[in-house]
Amino acid sequence: MTINANNKCIDDIFGNTKYYLDFYQRDYKWIKEHITSLLEDIFYLFNNEYDEEKDVTIEYISNFGWYYLNTYVTDEDKGKIFIVDGQQRFVTLTLILIKLYHMAKNFGLNEKLNLIQTKIFGPSIEEGNIFWMGTDNKRVIVLNDLYENFEKTMEIENEDMSIKNIYQNFSYINEYLDKEITNSKKFEAFLIYFLKRILAIEIRIDNSDDVAMVFEVINDRGEKLKPYEVFKGLLLGQLDKNEVDQYYNIWTSNIVNLQIINESEVDNFFRYYFRSKYVDNDIDYRDFEGEYQRAVFSIKWDDIFKLKRNPYKIKEFIKGDFDYYSKLYNKLMKKKNDSKSNLFFNDLNDQDRQYLLILSSINNSDEFEEKKVELVSFLFDRHFTLLQLMGCYDSNYFTDVILMLNKNIRDKSLDKIKEIFNYQLVEDINFKKKLKLDNPFDWNLFKEASINNMGNRFIRYFFSRIEHFISKETNIPVDNYYNLVRNTGPKFGYHVEHIIADNDENRRLFKNDEVLFNSERNKLGAILLLQSGTNASSQNETYEGKLMTYSHATLWARTLTEDFYHSHPDFQKFIKKYSLNFRPILNNYNSEHIEGRQKILFEILKIIWADQNTEIIINR
Repeated sequence: MTINANNKCIDDIFGNTKYYLDFYQRDYKWIKEHITSLLEDIFYLFNNEYDEEKDVTIEYISNFGWYYLNTYVTDEDKGKIFIVDGQQRFVTLTLILIKLYHMAKNFGLNEKLNLIQTKIFGPSIEEGNIFWMGTDNKRVIVLNDLYENFEKTMEIENEDMSIKNIYQNFSYINEYLDKEITNSKKFEAFLIYFLKRILAIEIRIDNSDDVAMVFEVINDRGEKLKPYEVFKGLLLGQLDKNEVDQYYNIWTSNIVNLQIINESEVDNFFRYYFRSKYVDNDIDYRDFEGEYQRAVFSIKWDDIFKLKRNPYKIKEFIKGDFDYYSKLYNKLMKKKNDSKSNLFFNDLNDQDRQYLLILSSINNSDEFEEKKVELVSFLFDRHFTLLQLMGCYDSNYFTDVILMLNKNIRDKSLDKIKEIFNYQLVEDINFKKKLKLDNPFDWNLFKEASINNMGNRFIRYFFSRIEHFISKETNIPVDNYYNLVRNTGPKFGYHVEHIIADNDENRRLFKNDEVLFNSERNKLGAILLLQSGTNASSQNETYEGKLMTYSHATLWARTLTEDFYHSHPDFQKFIKKYSLNFRPILNNYNSEHIEGRQKILFEILKIIWADQNTEIIINR
């Protein structure tokens, strides 16, 4: 490999060369801070040298100090010049040139227009007039929009991150240059300085086979690329440029769809994918943290993936698993916001490892894809919920369980997935409690269920499920899940409320036994949710006083009051349908009442997370 270095000013860089984006390049990602930093540096040097009293000539400006724009790396292939490193700067320089073109117009410097125009676009033998940094049809449309109209005048279909940033950054450049350059004389001086005294060093690689290696080395300095950007380069860089377009298009369309949701989801997807399909233990799981692309091409994993120096496998991967599973992951990201989907409930609990298990269970082009999504997410939610409620949850142990499930349900049938989850849930409860149960719904465990060993988020989640279950059955409206589970604000947020206030009067109900008192008042049967402001005002009230507050609170709270039963006949039908022992409690709240409410919660728990719900998913 030979690397050649050449000093070039902007006048040399733009004017007769179309720059193609190599597939190592990321999207155009510069934001305001990058634009501002570049312009501040340039104008700091220019303003230190510029003297408005002197005539503007090339000789005068040639005495100004250089502004060093760093290196850029190119690769020539079949007569085309590809940018390996430098896209962010080159696109930004083009936007500055477009702004300078419009400023020349505004200052009436028509003799400068043709000069500036030739640095933005020009003729080519094959394509006619081209933008030197046009790279693709969308960007050509956007650059032409800014060149012709000086602002965004059109909506681009499927507007990606690059397009959004080009428009946004042009507005920053427009504002900054208007502030710095207020007259035609300073404009002419800056134009010469910009074209002649801003220096970059071109590094030209003369062997395309070495570009991937150079790209990875470049990524180890300066601003880091995202792992998925490096991964793209390492994959597509191995393909012949004559056939790369179709694979690049598959890659880009799927990546852009994930970026639209959140750019972090791109790397999340790849980590979930590799782990779901190939990882069987904790050591292997950790291989795909951080810069997972290094693991993919490592000696250990290349025997499995076979993506290193293997264009055939790369094409197979992009057209196959990548295309299918990235689309599936995109569906999951959208579906998690649908409260009718079981994915939604895991998301409320921040249980994002459901995606690992979902991807693991689904074959490429799986005919049962939708059912597996709902089944696995339901079983995951039930597993997590019951471990919490039965006092069996341990975060480290749960991680180990997820890894076991990930391995065991991989590519399995619906019935087998259900069987594996059911077995694992019983095993986990028995292991943590040293029992030999065959049913995870055990009253002897649940009757002691207390908030002592549960996080606030989960407590609110559990009671939100109770609220919405009752609401669905009775047509009595309740607040949305977000407010019930996540919102902690003073207006719409909710807090966990102890029905039994922490005072001496209530201690006497428990014979002043401090241990018993705290144990009983923390049981789920002595807990409910109240809106934040209401919660603060009711904490130290007597139980009779609390009932007045509860009469216009959550459904679970209102079921303590007598008037609720008279005014809601559908609730009476609901009680009868499920044989639930609801009743108003009007006097001091004691252990008998706590256990009664705990039993109601247990019965509802069995309905919401019943095994028969899995049969509904499988057979629908």
